[in-house]
Amino acid sequence: MDEKVVVNESMIDFYLSERTKNNTPFFDEVANAEGTVFPHWLKLAKSFDTLGNEQMDYRAREVAQQLKDNGVTYNIYGDPNGKNRPWRLDPVPMVFGEADWEMIEKGLRQRAVLLNHVLKDIYGERKLIRAGLIPFELVYNHQGFLRQMDKIRIPGEHQLIQYSADLARGPDGKMWVLHDRTDAPSGAGYAFENRVAMTRVFPEMIRENHVRKITSYYQTLKNTLVDLAWQNKENPRIVVLSPGPGNETYFEHAYLSSFMGFTLAVGEDLTVSDGYVWLKTIEGLEKVDVIVRRVDDVFCDPLEFRQDSHLGVVGLMEAIREKKVLVINPLGTRILENPGLMAFLPQLCKHILGEDLILPSVATWWCGQQKEKKYVLENIKFLLIRKIYRHNSNRTVYGGDLSESELDDLIADINTRPYLYVGQEMVKFSTTPSYIDGKLEARNAVFRSYIVSDSDKGTYHVMPGGLSRSSPDRGVFIVSNQNGGISKDTWVLGQERRKVETHKKVRVTQQVENILPSRTGENLFWLGRHIERSIYTVRLLRIIIRKFYETDDETNVENDITLVPLLKALTAITGTQPGFFKRKTLQNPEKELISLMNDTKRLGTLSQSLQAFISNGYAVRDRLSLDTWRILESISEEWEHMQSKTSVSDINRNLDNLIIKLMAFHGLNIDNMTREPSWYILNIGRFLESSMQTCAILKNILSAKHDTETEKTLLEFVLMANESLVTYRYRYRSTLEIYGVLSLLLIDELNPKSVVYQIENINYHVESMPTGKERYLNPIRKKLLEITTLVRLCDPQHLATIPEKEKSRVELRDLLGNVMQGLSEASNIINEHYFSHIQSQYSFVTTEIPEV
Repeated sequence: MDEKVVVNESMIDFYLSERTKNNTPFFDEVANAEGTVFPHWLKLAKSFDTLGNEQMDYRAREVAQQLKDNGVTYNIYGDPNGKNRPWRLDPVPMVFGEADWEMIEKGLRQRAVLLNHVLKDIYGERKLIRAGLIPFELVYNHQGFLRQMDKIRIPGEHQLIQYSADLARGPDGKMWVLHDRTDAPSGAGYAFENRVAMTRVFPEMIRENHVRKITSYYQTLKNTLVDLAWQNKENPRIVVLSPGPGNETYFEHAYLSSFMGFTLAVGEDLTVSDGYVWLKTIEGLEKVDVIVRRVDDVFCDPLEFRQDSHLGVVGLMEAIREKKVLVINPLGTRILENPGLMAFLPQLCKHILGEDLILPSVATWWCGQQKEKKYVLENIKFLLIRKIYRHNSNRTVYGGDLSESELDDLIADINTRPYLYVGQEMVKFSTTPSYIDGKLEARNAVFRSYIVSDSDKGTYHVMPGGLSRSSPDRGVFIVSNQNGGISKDTWVLGQERRKVETHKKVRVTQQVENILPSRTGENLFWLGRHIERSIYTVRLLRIIIRKFYETDDETNVENDITLVPLLKALTAITGTQPGFFKRKTLQNPEKELISLMNDTKRLGTLSQSLQAFISNGYAVRDRLSLDTWRILESISEEWEHMQSKTSVSDINRNLDNLIIKLMAFHGLNIDNMTREPSWYILNIGRFLESSMQTCAILKNILSAKHDTETEKTLLEFVLMANESLVTYRYRYRSTLEIYGVLSLLLIDELNPKSVVYQIENINYHVESMPTGKERYLNPIRKKLLEITTLVRLCDPQHLATIPEKEKSRVELRDLLGNVMQGLSEASNIINEHYFSHIQSQYSFVTTEIPEV
C-alpha cells in the first residue's frame, strides 16, 4: 500500500471509530489499524466531510434515481418479486491508488496469459496433463471440459478473449483471487452504468481525484471482435446471444448490444443452414460472423450438449468446426473456472511463464489427492466446500454452518467422489466504507475485474476499474448480487496513460442497415398493439366511471340506457365475455370494473394489457431510447400503484395519470425513433390495433337503436373514446348526428382516428419495409386494399339508417364485423410474412433435464 498520512475528518473519524468499537479484525481500504488514512483516500475523506450527512443523503437518492431512470435492473432467480429489480449502487466507491493498481493490473494480465496457455493445452496437445502438472481427473470429470472442442482454435494466439476475476484483499493487505470467470463473464455493462451514475452525481470528486476512464475496455473488445472474424472482416455481423428477458443480467445484454452497435439475439433468432449461422430477420436470413455469447456453453447447442436446452442454436457446434462462425468466448472455456485448478496455478506459472504468481489464489485443496482430502476432512468445519463445477444446484457451503447430519452426508459424498470437491480457506477480506442509514459503515467487499484480448497489441487489456460488491451486513463473506450484495463503482486513481500511436488501423464497424430479428420485430409489433389497446381501454374506463358516478342512486345500473351500452362495449373491446353481457354483473358493476382494471391473470384486462406492453418493451429495450425507457418505467410504476387500489374511485386518478404517460410514450417514439424497420413494425401494430378498437366501439355502441337524446350522449362518448370530439365540433358545428360521426370515424382521410386513415397508414408502413416496394402487391397490402375499399365504398347516411322492422343498424354492424375480420386476417398475414420464416429448431428437444 501507499505511504500513510494522518488526517482528522469527522465522517471518516466516525467510520474509523465505529470500526475500532466493533473490533473489526479485517484489513481496511481507508486506513491502517492505527487509524492513519492512506494517501489515495485523503481527498475523498475531505470531500465526504465537506458534503456532510444531509448532502450525502441527497446524493445517495440521486444515484438511486439515476439508475432507476435509466432502467438498470437485475433479476433474482427464485424470488417472485425479483423480476426487473432495481440495481443498487453504494454512493461510496471502491478506491485503488495508482501504485496498488499497477500491481493488480500486472497480476491480472499475467493470470490471463497463464490461463490462456492452460486452455490451449487442454484442448490441444495436453502436455500439462501428461507431465502430471494438472491431474487428468480434474479435467475429465469437469462438465466444462467439452470434448467436441478438441483441437479447435480461433485465430490468433489468444483463445481466452474475455476474462474476469473476483478479487479480495486479505488480512495481510495482499490481493487474492477468489474466482476465475471465463465462460461468459458478466457485469461489464453494470460497471459502465455505475460509472455513468457516479459521474452525474459526483463529477467534482471524479475530476479532482483523477479517476481513470473505463471506456477503453469496451473499444478494445469491439476492435478485437472485428479483427477475429473468420470472414467478412471489413464489416462482420456481430450478435450478442442472450438467454432472454428472464435472465438475471438481461439488462446488461441489451445495454451492451445497444452501446456497442451489435444485434441482440436469443437462440430462437438464429438458425444453422449450409454450415453457416443465420439471423432470422424480417427480411429473411442474414449471415452471422461473430457471436458474443452470454449463454452458458453447455446450453449453446442442444444437438451436441444439453438436449433440454431452448437457449442455444441447433447445429452451432458444426458451424464452429467448419470455421463458419466465431463464438466468443469459445465453448469449453468454463473448464478454467474449475476451482481445483487454483491449487496447481503457482506451479503452472513457474513451468509455463518462469515466474511467480503475482496474484495468489485463495488457499485451495483439491480432494482428488489423498493428502489434501485428509486435510479437508480434518478441517471441514473451518473451510468453504465447493464442487469443481459451478452450477445453481451446487452451492458453496461453509462447514461450520452445517448440522451434524448435513456434515456427515457431505463427508460421505466427499469420500465417495473426492475428485468433485475442493476445500478453500474462508478469506476474511478487507472492509471499505459503505453509506448505510445515513452514515459510513465498514463492509466487506470483493472486486470483479474485466480483461480482454487486445488484438492490436497482442496482449491483454485490463479495465482500469470494474464492478465491486459489498455485503449488506457486517461480517458476510459470500458476497453476490443474488444474496443481496450492493454494487460499488471502482475508482482507479492516477493520470490517464497516453501513448503516442505510431499506426492504428481504421475500422468501419457499422452493422448492415435494417437488421431487425424476427422475434424483435414481433415484440415491437405487439408493443404497438398493446399500447393502443391500453389507451382505448383507459379512455373508455374513464368515460364509464364518470358516467357511473353521475348516475342517480335511485337508478339501477342495469336500467341506465346510456351506461349499459358503454359497459357492454368495454366487455367487447377487452374480450372479457360474458362480463357486462350478464344481467347479474350489471346489477353490481364495481366488482367487474375493478377486475377489468387490476386482474393480471384475466386475458384482456387493462392490467394484462399493461403487463404485456411492459414485457414487450423490456424484450426490445435495446431498440428504445433512454427517454422512452424512462417513460415506460413511469408507466410501470403507475400500474403498480393502481394494483394496490381496491375501489373504482381510488383507481380513477391512476387512469388519468396512465393516459398521460401512455401518450408520452407514443409521442417520444414519434419524435425519437429513426424511420427504419423497427419504427415501421411498431406503427403497423399501433394502427392495426387502433383501427380494430375503433370498429369495436362503433359496432357495440352505435349499432343498437336508441332514443334521440340517448343517442346524442352515446355519440359524444364515442367521439371522446376516439379523441375526436373537438375535431367533430370544428368540422360540423352542429348538434351530434350519427351520419357525421360515422363519416368522421370511418372514411375521413384527414382524421388520424378514422378507420381509413389508420389502414392507409398500415399500408404506408408495410410499403416502407425493405420488402414492401415490390412490383406486385404482397398479401398484406392486398388484404389492406380489400378492407379500405370496403370502407371507402360505404355510405355513412345509409349505415346510419335503421331499416323498418329492425331494432338495430344491421348494415353498420355487418360492415364493421367484416372490417374487423379482415384486420384480424391481415394480422395473421403480417405474422406469417415477417415473424415466421422457419419452423422451430427445437422440435426434437427433450423435456427431461439430465443430472448435473
